[in-house]
Amino acid sequence: MSTFLARALGAVRRLPRERSCRWLPVVLGLLLAGCAGAPPRPQPVAAEDWDGLTRQLRELIRHERRAGDLAGISIALVDDQQVRWLHGQGWADVARRIPADGHTRYRVGSVSKLLTDTAALQLVAEGRLGLDDPLSRWLPELRMARPWGGPEPTVRQLMTHHAGLPRDWPGGMWGSPAADFRQLPALLADQSAVLPAGRMLAYSNVGVSLLGLIVERAAGQRFEPHLARSLLQPLQMDDAAFEAEPLREGPRAVARGHQGSQPREEPGLRDVPAGGLSASVADLAQFLRLQFAHGRAGDGRTILPEDRWAESLRPQNAEVALDGELRVGLGWMLGTFGEDTVRGGGPVAHHGGATWFHRTQLMMLPEQRLGVVVASNDAAAQAAVNRIAQRALALMLQARTGRLQGSAEAGWQPAAEPWSRAARQACTGDWLSEAGPVEIVDDDGRLRARLGVGPQARRLWLAEGEDGRWSPRWRLFGLLPVPLGVLERIGIDCPRLDGRDVLRAHLDQTALVIGHRLPAATPLPPEAAALVGRYRVIGAPGERLPFDTLQLREAEGRLWLSFQQPEAFGGEPVWLPLQPLRSAATDAAMDAAADTWLLPGPWGDTGSRLPLRVARDGAGRVQPLQTFAWGGWTFVRRAD
Repeated sequence: MSTFLARALGAVRRLPRERSCRWLPVVLGLLLAGCAGAPPRPQPVAAEDWDGLTRQLRELIRHERRAGDLAGISIALVDDQQVRWLHGQGWADVARRIPADGHTRYRVGSVSKLLTDTAALQLVAEGRLGLDDPLSRWLPELRMARPWGGPEPTVRQLMTHHAGLPRDWPGGMWGSPAADFRQLPALLADQSAVLPAGRMLAYSNVGVSLLGLIVERAAGQRFEPHLARSLLQPLQMDDAAFEAEPLREGPRAVARGHQGSQPREEPGLRDVPAGGLSASVADLAQFLRLQFAHGRAGDGRTILPEDRWAESLRPQNAEVALDGELRVGLGWMLGTFGEDTVRGGGPVAHHGGATWFHRTQLMMLPEQRLGVVVASNDAAAQAAVNRIAQRALALMLQARTGRLQGSAEAGWQPAAEPWSRAARQACTGDWLSEAGPVEIVDDDGRLRARLGVGPQARRLWLAEGEDGRWSPRWRLFGLLPVPLGVLERIGIDCPRLDGRDVLRAHLDQTALVIGHRLPAATPLPPEAAALVGRYRVIGAPGERLPFDTLQLREAEGRLWLSFQQPEAFGGEPVWLPLQPLRSAATDAAMDAAADTWLLPGPWGDTGSRLPLRVARDGAGRVQPLQTFAWGGWTFVRRAD
């Protein structure tokens, strides 16, 4: 999903939950968001006025650091083969007063995937790896079930996030000492894919880590030294390295993690190919130079043949209906949305990255040979690094071509006539969206939505628009309209794509699929009541757990799995519906009932399978569930 859309939907999640005057300060904050706290507006820059451009960016970075109380931010601007600007503000380490600069090393998270994919393409060019090789050729021990059938996933589909694999195997993902990504095939053995390969983009860190293992086997060398030899050293990315443990010291400044300028310890990461690169923005500038030289290093050496470089930037999923207009290359995300968009310079290729306490954004305009990298060592910096990167690239384009950036074209216009009952009914029902569970109802001729479950839900009304699109609105105490900013210009409709009912967001003549319809709630099996409770998470020694308690709850005719995100990833409550796949069946040998539940994924009838097992006493009565396993963790019922 677009980072802009994620921020916009996040604003809805933060709306007040109760109709009470104590929410007035929150509402006033929303009303005043465009005043004193707004970032400085972009000013026109003359052709090739790099001094004026960087002056604006300095001020923007200063504003973002103050507004978010952020530790440090570094930036690199690349104009073809020239690194125009390296700059840092704030602190690589607040406690030790070590300043951030263009050579400060950050954990760049998923930006790592771009280099892992490039290494795979090098092996393809050498004839040592096939893009359309099935995974079993390289990972015969990966015995994942594929309940929906279809062809086996391929190497290409790992690179485009279309292999149908889970997003993560969370157990053991974070910790010090870090686990080894080479264990993933064994960890995933006898697990299930989450959807058919090739049917829809499903972002997967697991998939790219498996790609790293394939690179290792095809190259005949361990992944980390192979990436150093094949990419980092030829590109003179001198301070960069793939490593499970974050570097603590080095010849140059090493960024320490922070949360709102408060020092935090960054844990090690198992999934090194998917997110284990440590690098400075100066290092990543060299990777951008490789793109603008069509696969050649600064000394003229061919790092990636031009045809393979071009293939990496070619949309691979144009025929996948359920992806909407979201395009992806071999590693590259090839579209932006709303305020993340840079218009008038051709396709925007980009990739962001996030670890526990670091945030990165890399964006480029391949046709213009312009690019930017922004990195921060603060978990609160996600929105800031995206805004800075978008503003920088837009100003660079203006300095190159004179093209000014306008506002996003609204995807919603008010309807000239009230909708018919049939039009409203097309959108009613239960949905699972990027913002969480959504219930849409026809309330006596008006569409209303409830975002979330139970007392934590936010209630919105939906303004009817042209072309069957609606737009969210919110009223204080149900009476006073409160502006939601650019979110009110997004139009959302409920089409049927490839046989599936989806929610689709429109803005700036672009449409993104942001949700899917859930099957209607069915009567829960009697054993469901025995599952309800709070469960403590048991991880491996030294593991950093994202939450310590998970709850199974019964509400509104469904069983829900819920937990609280850590502050570093937003701190929001997460509610995920569970639906029974099989009725409880008594196992006489074990005197137990074996249940399989589906945790819906990209579609309501696909996703991860969660086995829950409830015991029976001598009289055959179901006993409360005491323990279960999921995602590599063990969960034990809490007594409190």
